[in-house]
Amino acid sequence: MQKAILITGASTGIGRHLAHYLAERDHLVYAAVRKDTDFAALSGVPNIVPVQLDVTNLEQIETAVTFITAQGTGLYGLVNNAGLGGLGYFTTWSEAEFQQIFDVNVAGPWRMSNAFLDLLLAARGRIVNIGSQGGTVSKKLYGPYTMTKHALEAYTMALNEELRPFHVHVSIVQPGGIVSNIGANGLPDMVARLQRAQPPFATEAQQLLASFDNPSPPPDPNAPESESNRKPSSPEIVATAVDHALFADRPKLRYMVGTHWEGNRVINTLIDRLLDANDSPEHSYSREQLIALLDQQLQARNEAVRPLQ
Repeated sequence: MQKAILITGASTGIGRHLAHYLAERDHLVYAAVRKDTDFAALSGVPNIVPVQLDVTNLEQIETAVTFITAQGTGLYGLVNNAGLGGLGYFTTWSEAEFQQIFDVNVAGPWRMSNAFLDLLLAARGRIVNIGSQGGTVSKKLYGPYTMTKHALEAYTMALNEELRPFHVHVSIVQPGGIVSNIGANGLPDMVARLQRAQPPFATEAQQLLASFDNPSPPPDPNAPESESNRKPSSPEIVATAVDHALFADRPKLRYMVGTHWEGNRVINTLIDRLLDANDSPEHSYSREQLIALLDQQLQARNEAVRPLQ
């Protein structure tokens, strides 16, 4: 049965791929874009209805609610995909830049979910937030970006608790590196921030800037993935996870997708976090007790959740 799905940030990358993926499977996709050129590019594509919408613009959001309501299709799914990237030392971010990345990546999904909640409740539908493995891991230069993705994790958990009694399920998809334009789009702002760097960060910042003009030779494509030899995945793996979150009888709360190397990085971080939490008089479980707890959780998970197909 055809379902109506609204996807934000559908002009490029994951959002554009997801719009076509769902439309090709005969779902009606409301594809939210900001630019006239992207609106025109999606016009006429079967099962795709472009909608001009910036997730920071309340007037455009209200107009989109009125438009979709008037179509009589209802709204079964909302995919909060619109987001900004960005790298730079904390001290090189301007106040406006810092506020903007939170406005898009955190407040955007909150605005959209609130605005379309009545339609989603009526449909007993789904909300899918596109997060990142950066919602678990972080490192220098990635600070503000990963802060927003950590916040989106908390938002997803709390919103799912609020809406689950009313038959609306909320999930988050956590991609690793995905083939997209997010890096290229964010490069000018990253360069500007590196150029602002002051001691003690200035020397390293200048080295990074110089590396853009004199890039290292490309790594051996057969070499294993590492921090310096990243191998981004196709957006298809994100689309597959979103499809399951939208339509499976038993959707999961979280979908981590990416390479094996990326998955190891996340799992090792979570193990470190578990050991940190266990390093206290109140929660100092033995190795055997921790393994027993893990076995209990695995059993409960296998009984409650169907694996991603």
